[in-house]
Order: sequence, then C-alpha cells, then structure tokens
Amino acid sequence: MKKIFLAVLVMLAFAAGFVSQAAAADSIYDEVKEKGLIRVGHGTDVPPLSFIDPKDGELKGFDIDIIDAMVKQISEIMGKELKKEMVVVNNKTRIAFLANRRIDMTVRSMSHTRSRDEEIDYAEPPYLWTGKIFYAKKGKFKSPLDICGKKMAVTQGSNAYLAGQDYLKELGCKEDFQILSFQNNAECFLALKQGKVDAYVQDSPIIAGVAGSEGVDYEAVGPIFSPGLYGIGVPPNDSKWRDTASFALQDMIANGTYEKIYQKWFGPNGLAPLPNNARPRLPEDVYGNLNQFVWPR
Repeated sequence: MKKIFLAVLVMLAFAAGFVSQAAAADSIYDEVKEKGLIRVGHGTDVPPLSFIDPKDGELKGFDIDIIDAMVKQISEIMGKELKKEMVVVNNKTRIAFLANRRIDMTVRSMSHTRSRDEEIDYAEPPYLWTGKIFYAKKGKFKSPLDICGKKMAVTQGSNAYLAGQDYLKELGCKEDFQILSFQNNAECFLALKQGKVDAYVQDSPIIAGVAGSEGVDYEAVGPIFSPGLYGIGVPPNDSKWRDTASFALQDMIANGTYEKIYQKWFGPNGLAPLPNNARPRLPEDVYGNLNQFVWPR
C-alpha cells in the first residue's frame, strides 16, 4: 500500500512539474503572435508625452509615437504585421494592468523604480532619461531649501513626493513636509496657480508640457535632481516577451527611428525642447559618436 501511495505522489509531482513547464512556455510573445495584437497601456493627460490635442481631438505625444514605432518593430521581429489595442491607464492602474496581464506593455512616462520592479519587468534600456525639479512662481524662492516646510503638489502614484523630500533633507531641511496629492498634473499646476500650494514637484519634461505658454510666470527652483529613467513596462517573469520588447526598442535606437521621434518632441527645434540630453546614450567622451545604448550582437 505504501509503495502504491509513493508511486502516486511521484506521478503527481511529475504532472505538476510538466504543467509548470507548460505554463512557463506560454509566453505573451506567442499569444501576441497568434492573435496579431498587442495591448498597450498609455496616458492621455501628460503632455508632451501623451495627451489629447484640443485642436483636433487626436491622441498625440512622444510616448504615442514610441508605441507606434514599437508595434512596427515587433512586427518585423515576429515576421507578422501586428495591430495594437490602446488601453488608457493612469498612475494607479498602469502597474496592476501589467501584473495581471490585462495589457502586454505600458508606455506611460513611468520611471523604473525598485518598488515597481518587484511587481513588473521593464524593457532595456530606459527610453527617456529625466530628472525632477521644483516649480514655483517666479521670484518666490531663491533656492530649493526655501521650499522646506512649504506645501508641495504631487500627482497620485508618482514617486516625486519621496524624491522631493529626500532631496530637501539632503540639503538640510528639518521641517515637516506638507504634501498635497492630485489626480493629474493639470490639477497640480492649477493648484500652484491658485496659490493652494507653494511648489509643484515633477519630472522636467512633464512640467514643461503642462505649463506650456503659462510657464513664463513660473520657474524651476534649483537644479534638476533625482534622475528618473522612464521604462517600457511589461508583465513580470516572461523573459521571452521582455527581451522582444528590449530588442525592438534597441533596434529603433540603432536604425534612427528613435532619434527622429526624440528630435520631433525634445530636440532644439522640437515641440518641447529639453535643456539636457535625455536620450538613452552613453558618454560621448568615452564612446565617441558610436554611443547608442544597445546590447552588442
């Protein structure tokens, strides 16, 4: 009887292992190729990265152009023309939708952080290198330390509230922080204009896009701090799909597609010029002109 019982246990363990291996082999790559469809999470309220253009009602932005290029590049990798299903996500849902595989990819101004990496994975390299700034009424503050103890606006789900506090503590701030969180960046900037907060902390390209022409009355307080690396998020524990997204992004960087998109939005003559080089590139003084951030063949 004991031998039969042990034999059954062995068979069950073998079956469980087989099922586990089969599940592991069921990659999103295979699902996408079979269906011919990629489900992509994106934003609608983060200009110049993703926004609804009030002039024509069209969805536009740097992230949106990156999505289109990624779908095209993955189509080439798979040897099959793919369609895309655009899914609106916000700061609260962009992680959850990936974790439960409701979407296959997220391109939504999402910094790569340790806490997020515990829940999802990212394509490599980061597709936009940014940094945070304090933003306030012109002439109100002379240095970031003057913001110590004041009211700061942040968007819900952003890590800016931690970065801002850490930076001020490094400068010597010992007062309690007053953080007011809002649903989106437009609400943060409105609170700043209405005097409900003293400063607004966020990534530099986002603030530039949200402020727009009204930015003439506001200014960055101090230098850019807390470098942020925007990453393309993918569901966790699927190396085949993660590598496919990474290869597609790197191919775009290598063939010049990424550069055209970057210059359109953030170059010197772009729609929202950045004061610093935010492209995924290695130091030119070490690597010369061949400094694109891609893996060797």
